[in-house]
Parts: sequence; structure tokens; C-alpha cells
Amino acid sequence: MIKLSFVFLFLVPSSFAVDSYKITLPNGLNIDAEVAKNKERGLQGREGLCRTCGMIFIYDKEGHHRFWMKDTLINLAMLWIDKDGKIVHVVKNAEPCIGKKNPYAECEIYVPRSPAKYVLEVNPEAANGVEPGMRVKFVSPTL
Repeated sequence: MIKLSFVFLFLVPSSFAVDSYKITLPNGLNIDAEVAKNKERGLQGREGLCRTCGMIFIYDKEGHHRFWMKDTLINLAMLWIDKDGKIVHVVKNAEPCIGKKNPYAECEIYVPRSPAKYVLEVNPEAANGVEPGMRVKFVSPTL
């Protein structure tokens, strides 16, 4: 079932705009994940994020995609996910990095231990019980 769900992600043409995906976490929580249209901005400037909301960053290739919390106003959990849906790295509570004179030196950079094709940012509460090695399920896109 999981592999069939991932087939859809690979078959969506780049010209076909998918706004969000329903993603089931290993703890059973269903996340409505907005697709990041601007990977550099992500959730920066957002003042809140509901318990079942998130943002998914989709990359063309697996890699050690780095993230930071520059100008992000809320704490986030970050899940790096490989092409097969396996969680390869988790940051449970990344804290905001706001108003730094030199954010390149003062903001923490989060790097996964293993390559990932997707990064899912969620409310820290949503990641309770979620650990590397577990799998997520991409249920469907929302058009």
C-alpha cells in the first residue's frame, strides 16, 4: 500500500500544481501538509500551526537537505523522509531564530544523518512517538 501511494508522488507532472498532501504519521495522526512553494521561506513568519497541519518540502533527489529556523516564529518538529516513506531523521523541537545580527553564525543548522527526499515540518506535539526507522503514509494530494 505504501509503495502504491508513493507512485502517485512520482507521477504528478511538475506543471500539475498539488497544494497539499494528507500524510499519516506512524503515531496515527493525519497531517494536512501544505506543499512548500518557496523552499527558502517555508513557514517563516507564520504565527501558529494547528496540531494536524504541516508543510512538506519535496526534492527532486534524495540528499542531506539542511534546514534552519531563521525568522520562524514558532517551534517545529522536522521529519526527514526517504523516497520509500521511511523517516531517516527527526528533530523534535526546533526553536525559532529571530532577530540575530548574523543568522548564518547564530542560527542552528539541522542536517539529517541520512539522505531524504522529503522534509515534513509539523507542530512538535504531532511528532510525539515518531522516531527514525518508522514509516509515514502519503494518503492523497489535495488539488
